[in-house]
Amino acid sequence: MFCNPFSLLKSYLRSHALHHFIAIITLTTIMIAVPIILNATLDGNDVWGFPTRELICEPNEDGSPGWCSPIAGDEHYCEHIVWHKFLRTPINGMSNLAFPICGLVTLSTVSLHFRWMEHQVPKLGPGNHLQRFDLMNKMYCLNISLCGFGSFICHSAITYFSAQLDRAGIWMMLTPTVSMALLRWVPMSVGGEGGKKFYYCWTAFWYLLLPGGLSAFHLIDPTNELATPLLYVGIPLTVGGCIVLTFLRTLISVTSCMPKIKSNFNVAFFCIVFAGVAYLFQKPSRVDACDPDSGLLYKLTHAYWHIMIAIASLLHHRFCFFEVVSGTNEFRERGSSRNSSGFAMSRLSKGNSGIHGVTFEERNSLIVEEDGKSVSIRGVEVLL
Repeated sequence: MFCNPFSLLKSYLRSHALHHFIAIITLTTIMIAVPIILNATLDGNDVWGFPTRELICEPNEDGSPGWCSPIAGDEHYCEHIVWHKFLRTPINGMSNLAFPICGLVTLSTVSLHFRWMEHQVPKLGPGNHLQRFDLMNKMYCLNISLCGFGSFICHSAITYFSAQLDRAGIWMMLTPTVSMALLRWVPMSVGGEGGKKFYYCWTAFWYLLLPGGLSAFHLIDPTNELATPLLYVGIPLTVGGCIVLTFLRTLISVTSCMPKIKSNFNVAFFCIVFAGVAYLFQKPSRVDACDPDSGLLYKLTHAYWHIMIAIASLLHHRFCFFEVVSGTNEFRERGSSRNSSGFAMSRLSKGNSGIHGVTFEERNSLIVEEDGKSVSIRGVEVLL
């Protein structure tokens, strides 16, 4: 019989949080090892094209740079270039692994939270749109990973084409961020019973069509006079708009009839702090911290831009995902009498026995009392 490895992995990860931790550590180790091995075994000139493929790197007929034309001389974003290596700026390149790592952590957090919701008594329903449609969370993790991949190629190749991949990757991360900020304004009645079409359309637009279109713009027509302003003017305005939308939504919910939201603004604060500091380090010269000849790691601060932006992306998703909107099942049930039985159980397994004389057995039932000898709690029978 054919064995689906993805089903086995899913079953394995569903059982315990420790397994998620082991999986993240394992995948992170592999992600770090692969580029290091490639760097040790491959010639960067053969892989990326410059300078051995000089004919290919000649300008195009319209005067634009060839796809493997170099975009830097001896250094790139405060790190010396080693042209014959696969990782031509290894610190700036490897720091982009923070994006897929944060994506894995986000995906794991979402999965564990859904499992926790299933085991509450009474069972908790979704507290917001993100909790109602899991595909949006998975697409978000994929998009920020693609953002890191584009930047990784840029700082590894340092060619004209790789720079366009970096620009394209930024929109893969930014449009889902705008999506989550706007989704907080959408009433929970939209996308309710039988409303999955709304979520599919929303996800397709914000996670596929819009970022794909903006990315294609940079790849197909990179010399367009709007390409650079779109990044250096459009991105700060977009981020500022997301911040205003986030706090304005909460303020309006306090002063009007809009449903209230339970939010953790400590997470929002740290998200903004990480994003703000990252902006300073995007160009290390802004903070007088660019000295590739010093040999000091903290002078190569563009790598910190990647790490901080990745963490800010993780925190922004966490802020939006764990919000609870007034009127939802989870909002009503939290703080209710679900622990009125005198104890709470987060996870019980079939066959656990010998624990203070109590035996647990799986049952398909709700809270029931049988002659004072047993109590069944949502699928688990406690035999006294």
